[in-house]
Amino acid sequence: MKHLVLVFLFLVISCTSLKDVGESSQNSEATVGIEDGQLIYKGEITETSNNVIFSLFRAAELKPNRLLISSQGGEIGAGMDLGQWVKDNDLDVEIIRVCASSCANYVLPAANTKYLRKDSVLIWHGSAWQTNWHVDKEHRVSFNSYITLMRQRETEFYADITVDNLITTYGQSEFDFLDFALSLLGKGTVGYDYSLADMEKLGLVNIVLIDGEWNWRTHRPDKANLVKRIKLDNDFKFELRRFEI
Repeated sequence: MKHLVLVFLFLVISCTSLKDVGESSQNSEATVGIEDGQLIYKGEITETSNNVIFSLFRAAELKPNRLLISSQGGEIGAGMDLGQWVKDNDLDVEIIRVCASSCANYVLPAANTKYLRKDSVLIWHGSAWQTNWHVDKEHRVSFNSYITLMRQRETEFYADITVDNLITTYGQSEFDFLDFALSLLGKGTVGYDYSLADMEKLGLVNIVLIDGEWNWRTHRPDKANLVKRIKLDNDFKFELRRFEI
């Protein structure tokens, strides 16, 4: 069974999307569909791509149970829409190449079983609850309304999937101004990841290593400098609804 839909999108740079993680082809087009009985989602997470994959899934006589995704992220609301859909349909998620930003925040954690390949790159760098937003005065009122809604929704989302919502912002304390300045220029560190043990402490359970290992820095050394490994403090304690309005 093979149904592929190419969705050509005019992409807007989002506060929750990374552009320089080695998947430049995703910047111009997205590929979503069903191939060989599995859901495929490659590219920016958008409402358009979400609606296509949702529709194909509804129409499929034999429902796929695994979503294969490679994405640099997307708008916060679209990311949560996709993550909630994954949870509601009890889907497994497999990371093909990279899962960054909204993909790491909302899609991977919502999966029943989370499959990582040996070279699957995970990148977190913030979410609705981050504090370092830079919004010009003209758009401040509308932004505040938007981000308040997203924060409320994000808190409920993580409580529903039993994940500590600190996962999206914990590593930001390890970044200095130079890190973020260089990331805006497409240089230096763009985000962070966690060890398997620390991900489990944060609530990401049922992780399966397809190749028996997950050490993507060994297999993709040219990208290793883009992502900083963050270690949880020894006194870390799991908490639900850590951030709540």
